Amino acid sequence: MTILRPTDLAARTERALALVRAAYRHELLESPPLLVGDVNYWITGEDPARIPLDCFEPGAYASQQAFQESKITAHLATYDDIYVPYLFPWYGTVVVPSALGCPIVFQPGEEPAVRGPAITEPAQVARLVPPDPERDGLMPRVLACIDHFRAHSDLPVSFTDNQGPLNIALNLVGLERLVIWMAEDPTVVHELMDFCTTVLIDWLRLQKERAGARANGGAFPHLVPLPDGIGGVWLSDDDSTVLSPRLYQEFVVPYNGRVLRAFGGGTLHYCGDGSHQLENYLATDGLVGINVWCMGHFRQVFRAQELFGDRVTIMIGDYTPLEPEPYFADLFAGLVPRGVIVATYPSPSTALRYGTGQVEAVQRGATETGRRAWEVMQRLARGSRAR
Repeated sequence: MTILRPTDLAARTERALALVRAAYRHELLESPPLLVGDVNYWITGEDPARIPLDCFEPGAYASQQAFQESKITAHLATYDDIYVPYLFPWYGTVVVPSALGCPIVFQPGEEPAVRGPAITEPAQVARLVPPDPERDGLMPRVLACIDHFRAHSDLPVSFTDNQGPLNIALNLVGLERLVIWMAEDPTVVHELMDFCTTVLIDWLRLQKERAGARANGGAFPHLVPLPDGIGGVWLSDDDSTVLSPRLYQEFVVPYNGRVLRAFGGGTLHYCGDGSHQLENYLATDGLVGINVWCMGHFRQVFRAQELFGDRVTIMIGDYTPLEPEPYFADLFAGLVPRGVIVATYPSPSTALRYGTGQVEAVQRGATETGRRAWEVMQRLARGSRAR
């Protein structure tokens, strides 16, 4: 597939990575690094007519590639943002649990999902054994998909969706049961979290080897490129929003830190309001960035900037709002103009209301609103320093 001429693609990639590096150095920029996240690899909320119904079947790797490449081509022809093209072996968020015994259900037009827990008694934790990535669950399909991408494309290839140790444990045990064990049998929970962490690190290393990626590179947290040397991994930790700070500090922070350190640092993603965990995020070893789909909860973003200072970059994401102008005006009104990346992702509701042909106009309007608001913030910041 011809996306751009190699020289043009290389120049675009270097411009994007330079902006991202500047954000991680907390430099004051002329405009924020912006991403229009329409090259989503997930299919939830996608136009049903575009979903390749065989994309999760063994051997159907060309379907995934064609689905993603069609989006890449359209994006590069439309937007000059920080998106860097790559391919993603997407099999939902349950790849590791599927290899550890969780039953998986495949529903038409949806990602694979866990049908139920694999563990119901504490004694079963001690009997867990590491999976065989060439045989167990969805892992073999991920590896074969990586191999296919590398054989049929020159684009970088990512590791698959990376749910953290907490999410793996929750799939294995169930939320209610795991929280009860945290209170009644914490030793077993630590044993489980240690096991999930080790399995995840080994699984990531194998995928990186197959993809030809450096240990501290090759990460694209929610479509945002993470330049080599800054970090080589990202974690999704949406369940952090439902745990108390005390439980999260004891049972999750040390294990997330182990994963991040193993790959020279990385980022952590969550959706919603994680205000009560900001100190815990900051205390996580190896954390270089937070990717928050804030769902309009802007106060946590402003508070995070105050708390994180120059230590952690914030990637602010959300589904593309139906009324982008007031949304972005409110967001940019409180941001300090450094150390942030802004992304807007087309939502199912936007697509349903406007039709696929007009979603681009909504995204473009959001991007331009962000640029204008950032310019105002930059002038205010410079005036403040002058005084």
